[in-house]
Amino acid sequence: MTTILLAAYEAAVAACDPEAAVRRALAVDGDDIVVGGHRFRDASVDDVVIVALGKAAPAMVRGAAGVFGTLRGVAVSNHTEECPVPLSLGAHPVPDSSSLACGAHLLEFVRGLAPGDLVVYLISGGGSAIAVAPVDGVDLTDLAAMNDVMMGAGVPIGEMNEVRAAVSKLKGGGLSNVCPARRVVTLILSDVVGAEPTHVASGPSIGAGMGSEASAVMDRHGLSSRMPVAIADAVQRWSPPEERMPHLFTVIGSSSVAANAAASYLASVGIASTIVTSELMGEARTEAVDLVRGCAPGRVTIAAGETTVTVHGDGIGGRNQEAALTAAIEISDTNIVFAALGTDGIDGPTPAAGAIVDGATAQKARALGVDLEAALENNDSYTALTAVEATVVRGDTGTNVGDLWLVSAI
Repeated sequence: MTTILLAAYEAAVAACDPEAAVRRALAVDGDDIVVGGHRFRDASVDDVVIVALGKAAPAMVRGAAGVFGTLRGVAVSNHTEECPVPLSLGAHPVPDSSSLACGAHLLEFVRGLAPGDLVVYLISGGGSAIAVAPVDGVDLTDLAAMNDVMMGAGVPIGEMNEVRAAVSKLKGGGLSNVCPARRVVTLILSDVVGAEPTHVASGPSIGAGMGSEASAVMDRHGLSSRMPVAIADAVQRWSPPEERMPHLFTVIGSSSVAANAAASYLASVGIASTIVTSELMGEARTEAVDLVRGCAPGRVTIAAGETTVTVHGDGIGGRNQEAALTAAIEISDTNIVFAALGTDGIDGPTPAAGAIVDGATAQKARALGVDLEAALENNDSYTALTAVEATVVRGDTGTNVGDLWLVSAI
């Protein structure tokens, strides 16, 4: 069953292939350019400028080149890959000096565009870290501490982005705010759950107004006293940007697409499945227990989305591995198999995409002297699951639409 669940995961990843998704969203129709269903009249390929940001940026640009041919533009991602426009690399998941350089480069590039250009933003997950441009008085150390505090407190991604936008020149529509072009549109490969698509990569092109809730988020989670002073001050200084015309956008990939692709693959090999949600949220360990307890016998239960982890220990792991570790304890000595995998191929600061566990995992851990309960308490899922050979190392997939959880009770 492990092999089948891995194949279902690969089918989900393939369905959200960014190159193919962008290619489907673009067309040249006579004297018009069509982007995500939005028609720009009296526009030519020569007017098009591509601005791509996120883990899927190179592949998304390749999709655009497949329709438009030679392109003007810029791309920013976290890995080297064939890209038809100049590609700059930033860091993920923790921004560093390269991320600062990428943020400055993006802002400089769009400032230099012309009013008559047709700017197509290609936005995917990971962009929040890959390119950063903090407001005056905030540095990389402050950003790292800010993210650690919010992740450790289990702050949902939508609320995280409110704070991130309030301390950034790039996020929350900051990138598009400095662009003089009158025709702009965004295609989004969405990795956010429970929040608007404007939150992908913290909304650099379409998130105007994001940041307005930052102060409330800080209060709601008791973050102010734990944040660097520079972050707290910047949140208090935030003011809404100048209003501009509504920005057109289309979502071309999401967790729902991934879940349906996994279900289609399972059906093709004769296995029944049920999609219980494509908006999976909440604490990873809690949601994992609920999912395995509620799984239906004789079929595969599918959930897609993105959970959070409240960090209490100093171990290493990610939300999918935390979910799998919890599940391994819960399903001990049963016939259940649980897979939790990130569609981007990366789970937290580890080389794994996630893990697959079954009813024998806990027994194997005991035989090896691995204390799963202690590892869970220390948020050390990667170490424990690697010891029992349950982690799945896939490598960067080039896409990112959240996580896919599969529970087999066959």
